[in-house]
Amino acid sequence: MGQIEKQAGVRFFQPRRLGHVNLFVSSYERAAEFYQDIVGLEEVYRQPDNRASFVSNGNTYHDLGLTDVSSHYAQKNQQPGLNHIAFEVENEVDLVKGYNQAVGAGVKFMSTQDHDVAHSLYKLDPEGNAVEVYADVVEDWRTARHGVFEKVKPEWIPGVTNEPLSERLYPNNPPIHVVPSSVFRARRVTHAGFVADDYENLYDYYTELIGLTPYVGDRGSEYCVLRGTVSTEGLSLFRRPAGTPQGMHHVGIEVKDESELDRALKKMAENGIALEREVNHPARRTVCILDPDGIRLQFYVNRQWDPSQLKGIDLQEALYLL
Repeated sequence: MGQIEKQAGVRFFQPRRLGHVNLFVSSYERAAEFYQDIVGLEEVYRQPDNRASFVSNGNTYHDLGLTDVSSHYAQKNQQPGLNHIAFEVENEVDLVKGYNQAVGAGVKFMSTQDHDVAHSLYKLDPEGNAVEVYADVVEDWRTARHGVFEKVKPEWIPGVTNEPLSERLYPNNPPIHVVPSSVFRARRVTHAGFVADDYENLYDYYTELIGLTPYVGDRGSEYCVLRGTVSTEGLSLFRRPAGTPQGMHHVGIEVKDESELDRALKKMAENGIALEREVNHPARRTVCILDPDGIRLQFYVNRQWDPSQLKGIDLQEALYLL
């Protein structure tokens, strides 16, 4: 973190959980098909003006955003990979309070955004990964976001444009939809894994500024799992092994049970989808594949998901497990 941020020594936010991961993809139309037919997440809305598709099974207004590398949101010569990760807080009051405290401590944000269903803050972490912190401001997101639509986003200034809402408007035990014919039948996106060049700096950023807490591991370990207030995962950080690229390593996607993973492995073979790696561990079973752009997806079922089971794991195995 920067010196101003580190000197602040305050957890400005208290995220509940990882809300979504947004990706840059080489073709958003192809990605929408893949993430519905293979991953098992429904396309809930599409924005042709942004060249983007958004998929979810009801867990939130999107589990994954799929933005084309030719979108106006992409940088010049943008490659497929991470767009941003997003953490959900309790309500807009907490979001604005954290924003004001952070700005008062000298923290600078990239932007603030009004997404109709959510109000959001954006910032880069010390290694250039974009991070969003947001609060839902509409209880029934499906009435506001469905089908194909295009809309200019209005300006949102935290605490100025509107009186911050105190209601908790995030989905509460929403019905989870299933894509019956898909290869995997994803329930929700729960975490992302980042490989860090400067592990300590990234750990400080996500614990001290963003406000995640360690579930396992710490600043001095080879890896850690950071969590929100209502989750046991959210972001896994790894010290960079030799030969492993820095940045996002995988997106973690929960499925219902091990029979679903067995079914998916069978359907993968039938559909010619390559298995990159499978890990069987007392804490968790994972199946990893690559999407059409080479983005790693980790499908998993927890077994004995407990900190006592997650210590002392070989780093190369941890990369595909956590």
